[in-house]
Amino acid sequence: MAFLDNSGDIIMDAVLTDEGRKKMANGTFRITKFALGDDEIDYGLYQKNHASGSAYADLDILQTPAFEAFTGTEAGINYGLLSLTATDILYMPVMKINQKTAVSNIVRAATSPTTGLFYCADSSADTSTNLLLSTALATADKFLVSDATAGPAILLETGLDTSNLAGDATNKSTYLVSNNLVDSSFYVSYDNRFIVSVLGGRAQTFNNTDAGGGTPTLSYTLASGTPVNTDLQLNNYSTSRIRGGNDGVVYDSAYSVDDTTVSAIAGPRASFGVLNFTIKPSLNAEFTLYGAISQDVFGDGKLYSYIDTTVYVKGTKTGCQVQIPLRIIKYISG
Repeated sequence: MAFLDNSGDIIMDAVLTDEGRKKMANGTFRITKFALGDDEIDYGLYQKNHASGSAYADLDILQTPAFEAFTGTEAGINYGLLSLTATDILYMPVMKINQKTAVSNIVRAATSPTTGLFYCADSSADTSTNLLLSTALATADKFLVSDATAGPAILLETGLDTSNLAGDATNKSTYLVSNNLVDSSFYVSYDNRFIVSVLGGRAQTFNNTDAGGGTPTLSYTLASGTPVNTDLQLNNYSTSRIRGGNDGVVYDSAYSVDDTTVSAIAGPRASFGVLNFTIKPSLNAEFTLYGAISQDVFGDGKLYSYIDTTVYVKGTKTGCQVQIPLRIIKYISG
């Protein structure tokens, strides 16, 4: 791995993968598609008020050193650019985890003793872990239970997270639907040493229009996602695709429940998904190698083993992403 000198010249550095060289050798190599990304661009370097004038505003960006080309699939494009026909797009979708207390049955990150972690109960060898967690964690916290097709799940939302646009149906159509910025599915990448599959929503509904007054409605059943072949360039990671649904939370001035108390997105919402995991059975050796065993995690005298890992979720159309810090936890004794 090395950097290319990018002192101002336009650079085109291309290399062939092993498969590309093979096709070149047998005369079947053809370039039919290409992709662009901006992984190495720091847009904070843009200086709109540059002392030398507007022509120099992007000079620091243009002169940023660039990596040499990689041969691995997608190794150089983790953040791919989109092909959009509209020239007046002001906002791009983001993905956020919905932890609003107004929405029932969703998992929220723990508030104590270690904040920010989403818990998943490994109940493969016992059924008491999830029961104990309900008292060990704060009352407002909820958690996943391995391989559960119903019950709490992580709720993901995409949309325009800006207060400059009301989250109504008109803005959703104008800024999201018309610009093809709605994800119908999501890629979920997980460490296959600890997780064997992901569960996504089926027949899923999330809106604030069915119950009246802006009260949220969330319903779903969970089923295994579809394994897909992607090159995340992370060892021991696998990826599955789960379905997305239409995020029907909208702003309405007549509603008594404000839309921002229901949705994690401040402006127009695009899609949503629900997520759970199936933990690998009999993780005893893995807890020893990669985590901690027999720990008094909650200070209540009960001992747990746990592993901390990270799950990556990405919109299949827009590429918006979120990382989920996940703690797989199992009751031992006490």
